[in-house]
Formats: sequence, structure tokens, C-alpha cells
Amino acid sequence: MTFYAHTAVDRQGKPDPDEGRWQKLVDHLKQVAGRARAHGLPLGADVAREAELAGWLHDLGKYAGRFQARLRDPSIHGINHWAAGATQAAQVRARAVAFAVDGHHTGMPKVGELQQTVRKMQQADFRVEFSGCAEAVEELLARMQLEAPTPPAPPLRPAGENRFEEAMRARMIFSCLVDADFQDTEAHFRPGQVAERVVPGLQEGAAAEILNRHLTGKGGETELNQRRRQLLAECREAAKLAPGLFTLTAPTGSGKTLSSLAFALEHARQQNQKLPSDSPERFRRVIVVIPYTSIIEQTAEVYRGLFEPEFGPDYVLEHHSAVAPREQAADAGRDGEEARLRRARLAAENWESPVVVTTSVQFFESLFSHQPSACRKLHNIGRAIVLFDEVQTLPKNLIPSLLSAVRLLTRDYGATAVFMSATQPAFGELPPEALPFGWEPRAIARDEGGLAAALRRTNIQLPGRDQTTTWEAVAGLMAAERQALCVVNTTADAAKLFALTKQLAPEGVFHLSSRMCPQHRREKLGAIRRRLAAGEPCRLISTQLIEAGVDVDFPVAFRALGPLDAIIQTAGRCNREGKLPAPGPVMIFRPEEHRLPPGAYRAAAGITEAFLNCRPQARDQLHLPQLYADYFREMYGLLGPQAAREDPAFLASETFDFPAAAAACSLIAEGTQAVLVKWTDQTGRNPGGELAQKLVRERHLTAADYRLAQRYSVNLYPAAFREAQARGYVYQPAKEWDLWVWNSQYDEAQGWKHPALEDFHC
Repeated sequence: MTFYAHTAVDRQGKPDPDEGRWQKLVDHLKQVAGRARAHGLPLGADVAREAELAGWLHDLGKYAGRFQARLRDPSIHGINHWAAGATQAAQVRARAVAFAVDGHHTGMPKVGELQQTVRKMQQADFRVEFSGCAEAVEELLARMQLEAPTPPAPPLRPAGENRFEEAMRARMIFSCLVDADFQDTEAHFRPGQVAERVVPGLQEGAAAEILNRHLTGKGGETELNQRRRQLLAECREAAKLAPGLFTLTAPTGSGKTLSSLAFALEHARQQNQKLPSDSPERFRRVIVVIPYTSIIEQTAEVYRGLFEPEFGPDYVLEHHSAVAPREQAADAGRDGEEARLRRARLAAENWESPVVVTTSVQFFESLFSHQPSACRKLHNIGRAIVLFDEVQTLPKNLIPSLLSAVRLLTRDYGATAVFMSATQPAFGELPPEALPFGWEPRAIARDEGGLAAALRRTNIQLPGRDQTTTWEAVAGLMAAERQALCVVNTTADAAKLFALTKQLAPEGVFHLSSRMCPQHRREKLGAIRRRLAAGEPCRLISTQLIEAGVDVDFPVAFRALGPLDAIIQTAGRCNREGKLPAPGPVMIFRPEEHRLPPGAYRAAAGITEAFLNCRPQARDQLHLPQLYADYFREMYGLLGPQAAREDPAFLASETFDFPAAAAACSLIAEGTQAVLVKWTDQTGRNPGGELAQKLVRERHLTAADYRLAQRYSVNLYPAAFREAQARGYVYQPAKEWDLWVWNSQYDEAQGWKHPALEDFHC
């Protein structure tokens, strides 16, 4: 009997009954095992071996007679074809492989569920009801071994291996497996599409030369540019050091974005030249991790402008967290024969591109995810140089799990990580119990304090202890300035201040917030920069999304009182290029109606007030790195876990509860829902509307469609989304796809809006 893994489809996408075109099961297992091993090799020989074993075992249940019957009769349902392979892996004591195999369709389970699966598969009375098939694991394995070589034995693991390490290794094996499975499935169903996709290599030498030519032509002989060149030289020098963990502490406007990229490319060149061209230990990509989509757009645009002319459009991947295909509860028990699920998984990103620009949410939530589509990319973090920008934004309650994961990436998986910020947190001063794998980064900038003092370009003015200001007064201050920036704490405050300022000074008033889709914000920022450069009236009211890394330069800035690091980030948008004859004024005010986002942000704002009130001298030290070390030490002592097991994501990983770890590792306090908007851009196109129509027409979206959708989507918090659903402000073009479309007001100045939802959105 011939055993098959997949049927086939004809050119119209309809089922093809010609079994000569179906994919043989032994071919699928062999190819997935080979791909999984190749994905695992950069992560180490043992991971490669376990990934190969997972590839051989992942579809073991497809050797069952009822599964083969299902290929010919789609009405047959209720078959679990992965439990058999997970059981075999558990029986040979390859626990990490068992988790990966058991989860490659429905997500990695918690340890109790895996143990229950193994027990049921070992008992004939339960096996049929549980898996839908009668054959024992030994019988399925015998059928496979008639066609294929014996799967490799798992490597011996030390008895005392740390459970957090094992959980992370399980996710890496899981990633190798699901990406290999998705790739082989795509090669079978869409061979033409696979042949057309050619992802360029890093080509670090050529890329470094392109960047060097660009940097050589930047700037004149000002003191600011001299300091930028000094930082660049220090980045290039540090690139010669051995791979591992680094920090880059430098003030805003010092050129961190390109200097850090210079470090990454030179580091790859220095390390790769010591290795053969086919060595799996070579650095393969640069991943830039940024907290906000507003900076992703700007950074990716800069990188594309540098490298796309030479290396093509696939060299730089911009990957937001807002819109992505993902598994749904209804997908449980489905496999590659289900066209919708197959299409969704093939649209998931796997970070093959040499340069990836992504969000902190996407990076860390994927690193702790248990779902196939989210984890598909993880193996490509190995042997990568990861640049973490604005690291002060990482959530305090998850510091042990996030930093422990980064430490293991550098220790066990060949990555180099750089933690960058103008306000570097003092992670190394946390209790040893909070960071069990240690935290001893090497500093790239040699004189952090001297660099900060030399690049001081603003004068931050703090309010008195009980001093408050009305929004009307703030609007008056904004209107009195020809060019000014004001950063507030909530979207509701931004909307109110925008309206008040617009009444007083109708010309050149702009609003930026998360209510606008990324492409809309990008166009507004372009108009803002043009006005600033031309000296035209330009008054910008924005939420915090303007703060970290957005390249704008205002002569005056105002900031509603908030966390200390946020205040300094706002200051980085004032006199950024040092063109003013005196430091630019940054005026901090306490709003009379002082609304703050809940949770850690509100707590950090309170700690900031107490910290500054206890240190009157701090008002003159707001530019010095040591002040932020003191501030973050106090903040983590009050808000952060003092031991790793107090971090819910760390604890869940240690107990092999993969779904709970994924739920706990949420960088957004409330999970938001991405909603596509029908906004017409400056070209006259409405890509959001076009994508919605395509989904109605074709019932699926491609990876390229999802990349476009993320530029035309906004995020709604759960309560706002539920209210929008109830009122009909959002709709779902295709019920089987988790993509929603905004169907109410979208304002050219402010983005999505509706009075009924004002109270739901911070």
C-alpha cells in the first residue's frame, strides 16, 4: 500500500483526484526531517538532531488506515495524526521533541496534557476515541520503517538541565519543525511560487560598504557630528569583540540607528570571515527590535533606501505585530488538507530576510508563544545580531523572562544582542535571583557620561509640586509658538488638545496617535518634517508614539508629566540637531485633568514624581546616564519581580505550561485587536478597502497582503472592539479569517473616531 501525506490541487485550486500527483508520506517525512535539521544546525548539533527526529515523527499518525481513507473522503473527521509521533518521542525520552510534535498543529500543550496524550495512545480502549485511529504507535512506526530509515536517536541530555532552558529549546525545535513542515507543504501545493522566491543572503561585506559610503557623506564639522563620528568609530571597534551581550547607551540624536547597524554588519563581517562559507555558525541576519510601529516605519524606510537598490525588495522585511495570520480555536484537529488553514500558515512570516525590522511585541511574544504560526520564525533568531532599541520600554513585570531568554539566545544559540537606549536601565543591578543566567553586557560607548554631557541640547523645566495647568492654557502656549511639540499621555488628551489648539491657531496644527494607521502617520510625519525644514508654522500634538526614535526636530517642546524616561525621550525631539544658539526649552506640565494609562505606566509616573521630589539636584542632571540607573533601580525595586519565579512567564515556562507562558508574556497589558481601515492615501488609493474586497472575493490573503495590511490597520483595545462589534462599526469580510475592517468614521486629521467609543480608548 502507498501511504500519502497530502492530496493535490489543480491549477484552479480544486482537489485533484490523480493520486500520481499526491505527495507520498515517506517523501514528506524525509523532506521535513531534512529541512528541520538544516534549520536546527545554526542552533547547535543537538538541536539539529532533535529537530530531525521531530521531522520524522511529526506525521507518524498518517500511516493509519483511517487517515489514508480521509484523503479520499473529506467527510471523515476527528483524526489526530500527531499524537502518535509525540508518544513515540516521549517513549524514547525526547521530551522537547514530544512537545514540538504534539503542538505542530494545535499549539504546544502543558506538560499534563502531553502526559495524558501519551497515556491514552498507549491504551487501546482510549486510543480510538482519542486519535480516531485504531493502530498502536508500534504498528505505525513499523509501517514507516518499511519505507524510511530509522529516525535518529535523541542526544543524551544532562540530568540536571534547567527547565526554563529546556522549555526554550522545545520552542526552538518546534520552530524548526513547523517552518520545515510549512515549507514542504508549500513546495508541494505551490511549487511555482516557491521557485520564484529567492531571498538574498546577508552579504555583510557589501552591505557594510554601502552603509559606510552613506555615513561618510553625512554632516559637516559641527561638534554634534564629531560626537556622532566618535560613537560610530566605537561601534566599529566593539564589533571586533567576541559575540555575546552588549549595551549601547547614547543620547537621542547621537546617530544610534545607523551606528548600531554599522556595528552589526561589521560584527558579522569580522566573525564570518573566520568561518567557511557553508558553516552553519555564520551570522545570517540582523534583527532590529523597536517598541513602536512609528519607528519601525521610519527605520525600515531608511534601511530600504540604503540596500534595496543593490539587493532587491526582499533584503529588508518590515514586520509589525498588528496584523498576522494565526491559529483559531476552530482549527483544532485540522491539517494541510484544509485549504484555509494551509493558506494562513503559509502567509505567516518566518524572518528569512537578511534584515528584519520588528516590534518588541512581535519579538518577545513570539519567543514565548506556543502556536505554530507565531513560532515559525524563532529558529532564524539563532546566529542573528539582534539590536534592541529603547529597551527602557520593556514591561517591568516580565524582566526576568525576557532578559533570561535573550541571555540564552547569546549563550546557547549563537546570537549577539545589543541593548540600546538614551536611558539605559540598570538591569545588571537586579538581584541574582531575578536573572538566574546572569547579565554582564559589554558597553560599546566608552564614555557614556561624557557623551551625554557633550550632546546636551535642551533645558528641561519641571513643574512645582502642586502646580497644575489647564488644557486651554497648554493650547495657548502651543498657539503662541510658531513651531512646537506637545506630548500627552492618552489619545483622548491628544484629541482634546488638538481641537483647542486648532481653534487658536488654525494653520499648521497636526495630531499623531495610535488612532491613525501607520501609513497615515507616515504621511503626516512627512508633512511635519517639510514644514519644520521650511520654517513654516508647525504645531504637533502627539501621544507617546512620537517619543522613541522618531526623527523630528522642534525648537520648543511641552510634555505632560509622565515616567521619567518618557520625559527624556520627548526632550530628544527638541533641538535634536543642536542648531539653536542655546539649549531648547522642554516644559513639563501637570494637567489639571491628569489622566494616565493604567498599570505600569501610571505607576512609573508616580515613581517619577517621588524620585524627583526626593532629589532636588536631579533637575540639573536629567541628561546623565547615572541618574537613569538610579531611577530604574528604584523602579524595579518597587515594580519589578525580585526573583525569576515571581515572573509568570518564567514560572509557566519552568513548569512546561506553554499556553500559560504565552498568555503571561504579553507586552501589551490588554491584547488589542487589529482592524483594517479604508483610508485613502496621498496617491489616491485605498489599499485597506482593496484588501477587504479581495478577502470577500478570494477568501484568503497572501503574505504580501498581510504585509500591506499592517500599514493600513489600527489597534482597538478589547472593550472598544466589543462595543464596535455591537454597534456595527467593524465587520469581518470572511468569517473564516480573523481580519476585521473599520466601517465607521475615519478622520483625516485624527484617524478612527466615534463618540460612542471615546471612553474605551486610552
